[in-house]
Amino acid sequence: MQGLISGADAPFEISWDKLGVAHVWAETVADAYRGMGYAAGYERLWQIHLSCAYANGEAAALLGERFVAQDALQRAFNVHGSLTPRPASPGDWVASAYLEGLNAYVGSLDEIPPEFAHAGARPRLFTLDDIAARYRFTSWFQHKSWTEKILIGRLMATHGVDYFRDHVLHLSAEDIAQIQLLEEPLRRIDPKIVELAYPEVRVPTISGSNNWAVTGARSASGYPMLATDPHQPHTIPNTFFYVHLHAGDWDAFGAAFPGVPYFMMGFTNELAWGLTTGFIDCYDVFVEQVEHNQYRTESGWRSIEQRSESIAVKDAAAREVRIRTTQHGVLLEPLMQELGRIDTAPTDFQTSLYWSLRDVPTSAGALALLPTARSAEEFGALLFENDVCPLVNNIICVDKASNLQRYIATTTPARRGVTGSVPLAGWQQAHDFSLSTAAELVVERNPQDGVSLTANNDTMGDAGDFYIHNFPTHSARADRIRESLEQKAKFSVTDFCQMQLDLTDLRAAQLLPELLDVLRTSHEPDVQLAVQVLQAWDQRATVESGAACLYYPFLDRFWPGKFLRDALQDDLVRLLPAAAPGLNRFDIASFTQEGSPWLAHGELLSKTICAEMSEVVKRVKKSLGADPQQWRWGDLHKITFAHRLHKHNPWEAMRVGPDEIGGSATTLAMAMHMGAGPGVANIDDGEIACRVFHGPAYRLVVDLGDTSQARFVIAGGNGGRAGSEFATNHYPVWLAGDYFTLKLQRHEIDVKQIWRFAPSS
Repeated sequence: MQGLISGADAPFEISWDKLGVAHVWAETVADAYRGMGYAAGYERLWQIHLSCAYANGEAAALLGERFVAQDALQRAFNVHGSLTPRPASPGDWVASAYLEGLNAYVGSLDEIPPEFAHAGARPRLFTLDDIAARYRFTSWFQHKSWTEKILIGRLMATHGVDYFRDHVLHLSAEDIAQIQLLEEPLRRIDPKIVELAYPEVRVPTISGSNNWAVTGARSASGYPMLATDPHQPHTIPNTFFYVHLHAGDWDAFGAAFPGVPYFMMGFTNELAWGLTTGFIDCYDVFVEQVEHNQYRTESGWRSIEQRSESIAVKDAAAREVRIRTTQHGVLLEPLMQELGRIDTAPTDFQTSLYWSLRDVPTSAGALALLPTARSAEEFGALLFENDVCPLVNNIICVDKASNLQRYIATTTPARRGVTGSVPLAGWQQAHDFSLSTAAELVVERNPQDGVSLTANNDTMGDAGDFYIHNFPTHSARADRIRESLEQKAKFSVTDFCQMQLDLTDLRAAQLLPELLDVLRTSHEPDVQLAVQVLQAWDQRATVESGAACLYYPFLDRFWPGKFLRDALQDDLVRLLPAAAPGLNRFDIASFTQEGSPWLAHGELLSKTICAEMSEVVKRVKKSLGADPQQWRWGDLHKITFAHRLHKHNPWEAMRVGPDEIGGSATTLAMAMHMGAGPGVANIDDGEIACRVFHGPAYRLVVDLGDTSQARFVIAGGNGGRAGSEFATNHYPVWLAGDYFTLKLQRHEIDVKQIWRFAPSS
């Protein structure tokens, strides 16, 4: 292939290797990014188009009526950024070069790609505004902590703070005072509000990751090392696009969202970096006192602001939606009424939602310069523009000189007094917080033990000036990383690869003694069989494990929800797993704390747990037979994923599985599953009892002593266009727990094809 790129500095080449990785060979960094944009467009144009539609609040125009609520909410909160002027950025030249390459590919099309034809859409050119919107959308959707606040606020107001204080990570005296002050309006808050976050109230997708790095003092080579494996829904195409850029003495390899020139994770000759979803709390929920078209503030009553948004809808008339806002944010009940999800909005107290970036302008060039950094310190400075970062991530960076830093890459309220875990009174000025600064968010510099790690856990504890993670995941994966890094003085690339594949579940090790103590109180034969199987378990989620067949389906049944519902006689708890996944601190020990009101329900607690385990045993017997020696986790726990259009030509071959796989949501070899469960799914008919849908999108281990020997593998592949041979070519290697060696030297690359480009006149 040969082509012309408007604005290119000189001729350059893109070579595709037999792994499906694009390598751009250019004389300038700008041309390298032009090549990156062109290659991303070639393999992922529909993915880029769709992502921009989501980010710009235009999904309903592309996909239809069911996306109207999503578009309206995002337009209301300025997720697209159009209500604030896009600022200039030092990185705009990178973003512009990337777009020149991407749009050159769009301009080269002589027919409509099949995905567009299937959707009745046409390709378009992309802009800096699209890139800026994509960053903002990332911050918006990754952690919807506000639904947790609404549900815990209502539960505490209805049943008392004491029932739930041990189920919330952070709770201050000021938080409790807010619940007491707002008790009556919180009791009346409409839980249907959570439908704005999860319109179909299905189990939401929560991104995760493992990420750790060590300094040269802790590596066998004497140079720093980094391991990263971001967890995403398994899809074809893959969440990320993988590319290597070369210009002069500069090389960069990384993973980027298709359509943006930001390497989320990667390495250069000088440094390596990785990230995890930070479960950063960028939202606050306010209870506003409302009277007619005014709301109460500490200094008096103010008028509610109003505006309208027109939502284009595919094959239907546009929807006009009125947006009502206070100084904190959008009023949610009136928006629900506008969308036809409730009949009338309350008149005296309403709920407003604050999002940290709503009124904060963000650029297209933000983050684009990260791979040009020569040190961890410079990398950290490039994460922020005027103290603003449009992400919600923990990022670790280590440079070749063993400077190791960790950053909370975000813009979030710097709360004082209250933690942000519960709703706040809108008329108290003390809750109008300033935003975080970059200096407050560089949270680790050259730790003494030469180790930095994150795994979606609470990375801060009580450190720092304000709470950042209010609803994180369980710390089991982070604890396992720490435990593994304490077992040796120095580590090799092979060691880190083995850690990424680790199947030890520390959460199971923590929970099992409590669980077994309860189960032993039952004389029911199936429960006693569970005791026999579970007490012999080594807490490793291997495909051969019989105990895993009981333990994980038992957790899937969310026994705490049944216990809570029966104890409190409140159906609201049915929403917890789907609409408030961050409210997950419901282990047995959390119900048995000294002085807890739950102690009065101890008999019900034991009865519920034993009944749920008995049902699991019966279902496993139905699926796998009566002999526990024949039970295998791999017979229930299988992975399969496919292109959304795999039932249509030409996407039929773009699917993989089903294949057995080990792991769980709390092992380093992460594998999150869903499904009907054992005894319900008809395995003989091809149904999967526990279908794995979420896990490492790819794995990368790099030693800065020799970046040419980085180890790397993708869950599916780097391709995305219809019929691409690179869409699934990594899958067998990934599934087997193997890696490719990522070759970046031009003479070492096993080239599949070469494209040449020249500047247009």
